[in-house]
Amino acid sequence: MDALGPRDPARIVVFVASSQVGKSECGLNWIGSTCHQKPESFLVLFPTEKVARKWVRTRLDSMIATTPALRAILPPGRRSSAGNTLQEKHGPGFVLYTGSANIPDDLASVSVPHVLLDEVDRMPTVLDGEGDPIELAMRRLTTFPRSKCFMASTPTTEETSRIWPAWEGSSMARYYVPCTHCAHAQYLRWEQLKWPEGRPEQAMYACESCGGLIEERAKTEILAAGEWRHEHPEREIEVKGFHASGLMTPIGLGDSWAQHAKVWERAKGRPESLQVFFNTRLGEVVKSERQQLRWEAVYERREPYRLRTIPKGVLLLTGGTDVQADRLETQILGHGREERITAVDYIVHRGDTTRPEVWAELDDYLAGEIVNSFGVPMRLSCTLIDSNYITETVLGFTRERKSRNILAARGSNIAGRLPIGKPSYPDVKWRGKQDKYGVERYEIGVSMLKHWLYMRLAADAGTSDAPMPIDSRHIRFSDELPQEYYRQLVAEIFDPKKGWIARANYHRNEALDTFVLARAAALHHSVAVHRMREADWARLEALYEPTTKQEKSGKPPQRFPGFVPVPARTD
Repeated sequence: MDALGPRDPARIVVFVASSQVGKSECGLNWIGSTCHQKPESFLVLFPTEKVARKWVRTRLDSMIATTPALRAILPPGRRSSAGNTLQEKHGPGFVLYTGSANIPDDLASVSVPHVLLDEVDRMPTVLDGEGDPIELAMRRLTTFPRSKCFMASTPTTEETSRIWPAWEGSSMARYYVPCTHCAHAQYLRWEQLKWPEGRPEQAMYACESCGGLIEERAKTEILAAGEWRHEHPEREIEVKGFHASGLMTPIGLGDSWAQHAKVWERAKGRPESLQVFFNTRLGEVVKSERQQLRWEAVYERREPYRLRTIPKGVLLLTGGTDVQADRLETQILGHGREERITAVDYIVHRGDTTRPEVWAELDDYLAGEIVNSFGVPMRLSCTLIDSNYITETVLGFTRERKSRNILAARGSNIAGRLPIGKPSYPDVKWRGKQDKYGVERYEIGVSMLKHWLYMRLAADAGTSDAPMPIDSRHIRFSDELPQEYYRQLVAEIFDPKKGWIARANYHRNEALDTFVLARAAALHHSVAVHRMREADWARLEALYEPTTKQEKSGKPPQRFPGFVPVPARTD
């Protein structure tokens, strides 16, 4: 906050930190202090319009309401005539603009001396036809000689993070605290947190100099005696950068060292959980090469089971269909506990996709049953069909099969889009009202789904010293799948500026697209494998994998409401 003050010469202040350490509070204090003591205008940008509106309602309005000095200069209520709306707040000598980084109009026709960019790692890298929204926002400062920009965010991955390169180009300040044993100054690092095997509640910090153990009750003392130290002080005039880890939060205002250690114990071996740990608890990027994989490495992990067979432990089936001009390609995935996935089948229906014959073949295929290893027939619980090509044909096909959970989908280019959200309703009734009983089309966050897949495929490789056991793999593949399948599955690489792009000299990616669709189908609210508890899996297991006692009695397994597969068509 000192660096954000008018007396500090730094034009850019970068704050990279874990979650819940006061990033947003620093921005609010900067806005409140400036508007009251040296009135000047602000542009505050968030990743989405929804987040911006929420910030205004829950954070900014609350600060104004509880601060008499601000209540006196900012009008109450939400009346545009009073200069107080969700997008603009007018005060004596200043205007506070609030907007979204994914809306070009929010970045245009505004010149301000102060810009606040919150959670920049969630902002889009490119706006259609406009360029980088962060660069566009920075251009709003050019007409003011004493401008200032505050960038704050929790980081993501080394390949995708926007805040981390800004931090590395800054003065790179960290908070150094003294050891209670030898007084050696050091910043708190995760590697130095130690605890006995299986006893994370006994976590203590080991001094990097003398090795002495520091109990957490001493944190108040060492934080009070600490200081910020800049690794590159020569950069302070232009860009000051600060890093804050969750390890340095004061006692009572964040998770304890023991709580961090317990979460680490639970996250080990799960790459997506480890990324959340490093990002939100340590404020660090995940350094890995998970975004690019060799198809040969995945091909070597194939297993000797036949396609259209369902191994033990697979309790749900979902499908994904990619539409091309001359074929329909469909992949079926089986799902089990801990979101383990098995590639069950892959089929291509060839023919002109503008004609009904090829769609009739797909319909028969999706309506079919697959008998599992216990002799129990299973059907698809949900299928998503890509509607980016011949949209009306796909919508017509899924409209009549909505009751079977055969649904239309289309991929989104927005990097932060959730894997699957609420549907849109393209069908309209009289006077243009949406027909909620008509066809449903789901927007798919393909970027997040591909990141998830690549992380799991990378984790399944294990290490040279400890290869991943077959039964512990996240995703399993049949040796009946051809080499071409594996080439297509990892046919794309992630570029931080361009997003997911095809590898050089290779542009077939149907296996990847159908996998992503089938995975998104498993996250559909009617299936929701990510929300299932052990009791849910136990019910499915009783339904599809009857015990020996049930087999001897000759009685069919008990069927539980909500877990009966979607029936096939009856026509």
